[in-house]
This record gives sequence, structure tokens and C-alpha cells, in this order.
Amino acid sequence: MFAGTGRKRVRSHRLSSAVPAPSEAALIRLAGIVTHVEELMALDHQAEKAPVGLRTIRNDRRRKVEAILVLLADPEVRMYLAELKGLGLLPVA
Repeated sequence: MFAGTGRKRVRSHRLSSAVPAPSEAALIRLAGIVTHVEELMALDHQAEKAPVGLRTIRNDRRRKVEAILVLLADPEVRMYLAELKGLGLLPVA
């Protein structure tokens, strides 16, 4: 309820109905991208905590970025992202 009004809050489904649902394959690949990005971000903290060489960190980072690029090149992911871009739901680079 809204504070002081006694009306129930009505949830708008306009945006959620405008967003197309991805295929299961695209969704799995997008989840893989998220996992790799989280791991890539964690590599920044690895340099502060573990006594590993910079070459090891750079190689780990390169492998994560390569994995992300492979997943982004998947035809189903590309089609889904193109559909979202066509609807204006993705930021313009």
C-alpha cells in the first residue's frame, strides 16, 4: 500500500511485456557471460591478495575475455541482442 492512501500498489507490466523472452540457449549463454564477467572482476582483487605474477593475472584475464567474446558471438545471443537493440532496450555504444 502507498503510505497514507489506503490504495494497493499496482505493478506495471508494460516494460516486462515489451521485452522479448530469450531462447533457453541464449539465456544459458548470457548466464555464462555473467559468470565470466564476475570472475574477471574478481581477478582485480587477486592481484592485491595473492602473490602471483602479473603475467598469470594477464593470462587469466585474457582467457576470461576470450570466453566472453565466444559466448557473445553465438548466433542465438546475437539475434536476441539485435532484437533488444531494435527495440531500443540496450544502451547505445
